[in-house]
Amino acid sequence: MPHLRFRGIDKECVKTLSASLPKPLATAIETSEDNFTFELVSTEFFNAGKSDKAYPFVEVLWFARSQNVKIVSAKIITDQVKALTQAADVAVIFMPLDKNDYFENGQSF
Repeated sequence: MPHLRFRGIDKECVKTLSASLPKPLATAIETSEDNFTFELVSTEFFNAGKSDKAYPFVEVLWFARSQNVKIVSAKIITDQVKALTQAADVAVIFMPLDKNDYFENGQSF
């Protein structure tokens, strides 16, 4: 935990991000670098009845953090994704999880 899901970005970029994002994000959210998981979700985007090229979209599933931590984390993610993809826009969406609803090996946090 946290779990980062990527859409509209290629596999090689996610591989690179899985190596470069944990250290600065771990510092920003005060967790260890080995707590992160990275997932690439294969999707297709559409607009006006046609396939459309998507811009990178990152969902961050984690236990709730302060607004300041979200701002810092979003900037870290956005800057690295933009540097790799040259995308003009990057969406980062935080999805807070309730510790009582998150189980690992049958135990909730």
